[in-house]
Amino acid sequence: MGIFARIATTMQALLGPVAEQVAQQCRLIRRQRKFTGATLLQTFVLGYLRKPTASAEDLALTAQQLGVDVSSQAIDRRFQPALSDCLHQLWQHAVSQVVMAKPQALALLRKFTEVLIGDSTVISLADELAETYPGCGGRSVMGRAALKIQVLWDVLCGRLKRAVLEAGRQSDATSPAVEETPRKGSLLIYDLGYFALERLRHWSNAGAYWISRLGAHVTIYADGVPHQLLDWLTQTTPGLVDVWVEVGEKERLPCRLIALRAPDEVVNRRRQKAYTKAAKKGRVPSPQHLAACAWTLYITNVAEPTLSWREVVVLYRVRWQIELLFKLWKSHNHLATHRTTDPVRQLVELYARMIAVIVQHWLILSAGWEEGGLSLVKVARWFREHLPLLIDVLHDKPRLIAALRRLAGLMKRLAKLKRRRQHPNAQQLMDHPDLLEYEN
Repeated sequence: MGIFARIATTMQALLGPVAEQVAQQCRLIRRQRKFTGATLLQTFVLGYLRKPTASAEDLALTAQQLGVDVSSQAIDRRFQPALSDCLHQLWQHAVSQVVMAKPQALALLRKFTEVLIGDSTVISLADELAETYPGCGGRSVMGRAALKIQVLWDVLCGRLKRAVLEAGRQSDATSPAVEETPRKGSLLIYDLGYFALERLRHWSNAGAYWISRLGAHVTIYADGVPHQLLDWLTQTTPGLVDVWVEVGEKERLPCRLIALRAPDEVVNRRRQKAYTKAAKKGRVPSPQHLAACAWTLYITNVAEPTLSWREVVVLYRVRWQIELLFKLWKSHNHLATHRTTDPVRQLVELYARMIAVIVQHWLILSAGWEEGGLSLVKVARWFREHLPLLIDVLHDKPRLIAALRRLAGLMKRLAKLKRRRQHPNAQQLMDHPDLLEYEN
């Protein structure tokens, strides 16, 4: 099944029979007058997809396009716990769907069966929701209540492989969402907040590959001899370090260490940030921490010639794409924006928007994902602006497929990232890792 047929089939099922079934389970519609369970859920999901900051009046307009003539007051009365529960269940159905594009043609990515980048983002909530989604409290920006979304994204075919909701105070390093055993031949890339030697060992034993940043204050074993990493690095010859070492105390993990000396401007920026962060707590950064700012450290279990050191660095930088995805969700889809302090209304808006961004992601995949180099923001904006066209044909699969194909065809030409001579973008670097600038 092609990408357009897959998206059309999945959208129709999710917003049709599945939505109706969920609505019945939650007893969302006690006495049917104008709304069915499906059309009510469609109104909120598609309404917030079309306009992420939608008011009751905006949602009423979406309902009218779906064939339901209701007032904004009728919409306003629908913000009830039953609707929140329904949307939560529909979100779980949405993230379980397998929607993917053809794998990108990049040789660097195709060395692996999957290229999985993982991270989380946090959304603060009304204090009344602390029992459902406890935050960190105290001076934390999360406050008493916060929700965390753990996401695992396969950038090879674009699939959102996992999206899990957790309490805001859940640590990334101990999150159950990261414990799933990866497929053999896959590559996993997480940031330092997820670092756990036992997890990396488990992934290696499963036949998977990984790339991780490394803290500078660890003990390594080179030729069986223990060294403090920073001390050992200062004794090496100038330039790039690319060697196999062991890390860990009780059970040592064999890994490839790649250490790059950072440019002076980067070192100065890191140290200034360290001073600013420490000053907020009435401290000064330690000499060891300031010394660590001079290095960028990676470890991996991928050997040469599978990946050169440049390819390792380029692939780790691909992890930044998930930050851009979260920025799209929060800045453009307003996932973390609340129009009200009422806890029920916050959850209704949040769950509806979360389903909306999943549907949006499917649409993004249709716009030439396999060719790479797309601007997520441009594609998302294009489909939001033309969403009324899709709503009109939502229940007619052939016409929906044709509309998706037409919109995606136009988008392929309009959403390409510009190639840069200086500071190449991620797509350029994956195409040509030798463009990565580094002076020994």
